[in-house]
This record gives sequence, C-alpha cells and structure tokens, in this order.
Amino acid sequence: MDRTKLYLATIMLLAAAIMGGTGLLNYLVDPLWFFGGDKLAPRNFPWDERTARIAQFVTGTRDYDCYIFGASRVGMLNFKNVAGHKCFLVSFEYASPGELVAYAKYIKQHAAREPDLIMVGIEDANFIDNLTPANLADPVRENRTPHFWQYYFSLDVAKWSLKTISDAAPKARYYGKDLTGKIRADAGTMPILRLKMAPGEKLHMSLKNVPEFANFRALFPKAHLVGFATPVASARIKEYQLWGLLPVYLKALHATAEHFDEMYDFSIPSRITNNPNLTYDGSHYQPAVYDLIIKALQRHEPSFGIKISGCSLAETEAQYQERLKAGQWNEAAAD
Repeated sequence: MDRTKLYLATIMLLAAAIMGGTGLLNYLVDPLWFFGGDKLAPRNFPWDERTARIAQFVTGTRDYDCYIFGASRVGMLNFKNVAGHKCFLVSFEYASPGELVAYAKYIKQHAAREPDLIMVGIEDANFIDNLTPANLADPVRENRTPHFWQYYFSLDVAKWSLKTISDAAPKARYYGKDLTGKIRADAGTMPILRLKMAPGEKLHMSLKNVPEFANFRALFPKAHLVGFATPVASARIKEYQLWGLLPVYLKALHATAEHFDEMYDFSIPSRITNNPNLTYDGSHYQPAVYDLIIKALQRHEPSFGIKISGCSLAETEAQYQERLKAGQWNEAAAD
C-alpha cells in the first residue's frame, strides 16, 4: 500500500509539473494573446488568429470607439494610427464577410460602448465563390467568453509556443510587441498572389456575399461606416480582366459601397500595387502601404486608390481601363 501511494503521489506530482510547466510556457509566449502577447521576444505569430482576436478583446477593457474588420491583409494596418480614436482590430486569414459579421455581433454584445467609427477591409476574394473560409472560433460560434485555462494547459498550444521560441514562423507575416502587423525581413518578394484551386477548376465571381456587408449598418446604426478595397497586385487585376471577371468585381464593389458612408478602392492598378518590392505575395502589402491608406481614409481622399462612393460604375470602369492601358501592371509578373 505504501508503494502504491508513493507511485500515485509521484504520478500526480509529475502530471502537475508537466501541466504547470506547460501553463507557464504558454503564459510567457502567449500564442493566443490572453496576456498581451509574447513576453520573451517582440514577435507574435498568427497561429490561430480567430481565437486570438477574441481572447485579446475579452481580456482588455472592451472600451473602444472604433473597430476595424478584415482578412489577414488588414492585419498589416496599424490600428493605433487612426487619430482621435481608440480602435480594435479584428482580422484573420481567409475571413469571409459572414465571418466578420459574426465577430461584429459578438463584439457588439460584449463591448462596453457603442463605436463611432467602423472600418471594413474588402477583398477581391470576398466575391470569389470557389474559396471556402475556415470555421468560426468556438467562443464566437457558441457566444461564450474564452478563458486561458481552456487552452494554456494544452500540449498542442505548447507546440506553438516552442515553435515561436525557435522562430519557426508559420507565415511571412507576424505581429510585433504591440500586436501590430509586420512582415519578416526574410519574406522576400513575389509579384502576384497565386490562388489555390483544384486542377481544372476556374474562378467564379458573383455578388452573393454583398448583402452580408449590410449587416454592419444594422449592427452599428450610429457609427460612421468606411469600406475600403485592399491592395492586390496589379497583375492580378490584369488577370481578372483577361478572364472576364473584372466587370463582376467592379459591380460587386459598387454594390458593396451602397452599405457604407464612404467607400474607397486601393486595389485599382497603381504605382503601389505594381511594385513587387512592397509585397511578398501580391496580397499582403508592407505596413507602410497601410499607413498611406489610413491617412487617405482620415483625409477623405483616395491617395493611390480611387473613391467608389459618389461615383458611377461607368466612371470606375473608365478609371480601371485608363490605368491598365497606362501600363500600371507588371507584365513580367503576369507571365
């Protein structure tokens, strides 16, 4: 009996030590942002942004007058640069409009106040029917508050922590000490994003996701709503033209603009989107590019983009044709 008790005590101590060590490791690295991010190094990798964004929100003050929604491209936007506002950024990879609306509903239910400003990043991928987004994070789907102990005693999460310590980044992008978007110095450059499609499958665009954007007005009726199409390599826009998809994309942007007070398009071919040195994949642009976008949105002028709201579809189509004819797309990239 004494040996059995000693054996059981040893097993329990060992289990406690493993759980305690796992919890401490995950607390220090904080891959899901419950405690403000990595405390060992100024880098936070995007392991599970869908959960991390909610963890960051519920453990903070929840007192924001501005929210910025979008997919991973919008993660390069420095939410602290929105002058006169305290903003919270909700962005994660392959976010669909429906997913962003679900996060907006969650935030509205759990926030301390109503926001004055809502910004929504809109992507060409939002209108591609072939792309299937990932599922919602459990706390959002179940409308519950996540707690760190539900995650940080897990060996699976500890693997993320160990990979973070060893600098085994899952993506070329990451988040700094203040959880603002960064791009790794070794990311390199790629002139155009390659969409992953099944062999023989063709892209199909439609306006079916456009009504989802109307939900932002319903959720935040008193807020000023600003939509902006995110930058994408100009060679991709040229491909859309060649594939006959550009007219659908522009119709989708104009239909989306009806649900916002202001709408801008930074995906139009420009000196920025034609420069391969500003992006590593043709989709995620350097934070400096998003600094220009924030300034443009706050000045109510389009900078290197164009303004969609207040313009007709024909005018937008003409501007696209003008820039494409002017050669503001990378011919080598398209090859």
